[in-house]
Amino acid sequence: MIQQQKINSFIRSITDTAEKKKNAVTAETKAILESERAAMEAAARKAADDYTKAKSAEIKRETGRRISENAAECRKKVFDRRNEIAQKTLGAVSEKLKAFTSSEEYKDFLLGSAKNILEAFEYSNVTLLLSPEDMKYAPLLCESFSGVSVSEDSTIRIGGVKGINSIVTLLIDDTLDSRLASQKKWFEENSGLYISMR
Repeated sequence: MIQQQKINSFIRSITDTAEKKKNAVTAETKAILESERAAMEAAARKAADDYTKAKSAEIKRETGRRISENAAECRKKVFDRRNEIAQKTLGAVSEKLKAFTSSEEYKDFLLGSAKNILEAFEYSNVTLLLSPEDMKYAPLLCESFSGVSVSEDSTIRIGGVKGINSIVTLLIDDTLDSRLASQKKWFEENSGLYISMR
């Protein structure tokens, strides 16, 4: 019986030791698995974050490119439309100015413009320049302002007067052409069709 007790005690001791070792191995295995799982989850999260960041950056670049292309296309459309409106408007004004050159008031306009130019040059060594159509007013200008010569200038398309001083080679352009051309910039600034080049 003592012998049986010793055997039972020995078996219990071996069983207890085995149980403790099994529990220790189980705990160690669980810790290793937890550690591996945490490392795999961290690696998966990092890979997902890297992928998301890369895709987001790619989407932002593509979106930025598309927005930039659309903005450039819209600016071009607005620019083209503004030019079309400006050409149409300034073309209509040009026609009205051409009609004005056939009116009685135009002769007074030419005389006033010539007088302003001559005053600016102090009536000294001035040649007045007229369009080919306005050369019919040359005798009137020579008669109205003594000592003035008049020449033809085919660059004047609508009408008006240019004055040139032969001594200082200074030109004063008071033609309807130049007045109309100066209105194009005013039209662009005040038409409400502002175009930003950003």
